[in-house]
Formats: sequence, structure tokens, C-alpha cells
Amino acid sequence: DVIDLRPLLGEAETRTKLTAGDVGDWIWPSDNALSIPLLSKDVQPRGLELPTNRWGAKARRDRIEGGTFHFYTDDYRFESLWKNPAPVVNSGCHAVAEPNFSTNDEMPFAVFLWHLYRKRWLSRYWQTHGIEVWADLAVAPRYRDYALLGVPDGWKAYATYAFGSHGIEKVIAEAVLAEEHAETDEILLWVICGEESDLEVCRDHGWIGTPAHQQAYLRNVGGGKAARKVEAAISSPKSKTLLDYEEIL
Repeated sequence: DVIDLRPLLGEAETRTKLTAGDVGDWIWPSDNALSIPLLSKDVQPRGLELPTNRWGAKARRDRIEGGTFHFYTDDYRFESLWKNPAPVVNSGCHAVAEPNFSTNDEMPFAVFLWHLYRKRWLSRYWQTHGIEVWADLAVAPRYRDYALLGVPDGWKAYATYAFGSHGIEKVIAEAVLAEEHAETDEILLWVICGEESDLEVCRDHGWIGTPAHQQAYLRNVGGGKAARKVEAAISSPKSKTLLDYEEIL
């Protein structure tokens, strides 16, 4: 069963903020020969907690007092967290989607593994502070079979995105991987979407779809259509009345 560690977060709000010096040089348990850290199965989301925020969209000194961060943005915006992961803890967030270090099919396997190691290490560290983790699925197709190293069998909460070169067809393939890993089709899949049609696919599959934040949408999708206002909203499974897209788009 999933353990609710949010009371610990409430207590942490009264404590002195963490600094880089408070972060130990730790080795986490692993279930694989490559020593990729193993996530704690007890600290995963049971739903998407609002508000959602893209890391780097808000000033780091601002506390969000709950909610969820994702890292589907340029790597330079979160690369510094490898040296000092404390700002995520200090933010007051309750959950994160794992850092999505960029990968591609031409990348050497050793580089991919380094990105994967850092992703899982940071996530496991944040879990020790009660922050729930959505396991990131978005890796280069060439390395998809390795995407869930360090994610316990039966894990149910996953995240990915659909915009730019990472289209909805890749999300569909990733969802299959997640369901196989969870050994059930009753998973939580959070998809950050760049297009109305992607949100519709999420509803049809019973996934949680949210519009990409405006800055990320403009940068990764581009064009005149992207310049129009995208309002923050959540798609619910097969709901056709949640959002009037004709007014927005």
C-alpha cells in the first residue's frame, strides 16, 4: 500500500531550508547489475495534485505550497539540481515527475545510462523527504527497454509529454511499456500535451492530460497557433465538456 507522507512535508515547512551541504553523497539500493537506484514503491502518487508547474517557470525562492513539478523543458533549467537537489525540497511541492534529461537514438549507451542514473538518484533522494514521484517514460526509442531500470515491478504512476518531436505516437508506445511493467492496464499516466488532439487521445485512453505551460508550448511547438492562449485545465477520461477548445484555439 502507498504510504501518505504529506504530514512530514507540513512539518518540514517550519524547518530551516536545506542547502547543498545538507545533501549526502549516498548510494541507494538497486535491483539491477548497473546499480541504477531503486525507487521506493511506497512514495508514489495516487492522483495528480494541482497546481502543476514546469520547473523554471517560477522563481526558485517562491514556495508553491503543494502541487506538482515536472521537468519537460530544456535541460539547462534543471541541470544544477544534480549538484544541489535541495531546491525541489525547499519549494514545498508534494510531487514531481522525474527529471527528463534529454536522450536521442544517436547517444552512446554510456551517456544514456548516466542520465538515467541521475534521474533515479535525484528521485530517490526527493522521496526521502516525502515527495511523491511520477516515473518518467520519455526516453529515446532506442533505449526504451531500459527506461524503467530502477522502477519497482508493479509501479503504477508514470509521466511523459506529447509535443515537439516527441509526439503522441511515442506516448502510446510508452503506455504499453508502463502497463507491462505495472502488470495491469489500470495505471496513472500523466501526459503534458501540446495540442488539443493529444488531450483527446488522453481522454480516450483514460490518461491524465494537461496542457503544456505556455513557454514550453511556444518553444517546442511554435507557430502562430502556439501563440494563442492555452488555459490550464485537466482532461478527464472521455469527458467532452471539460474544456471548450474552440474558444481557446
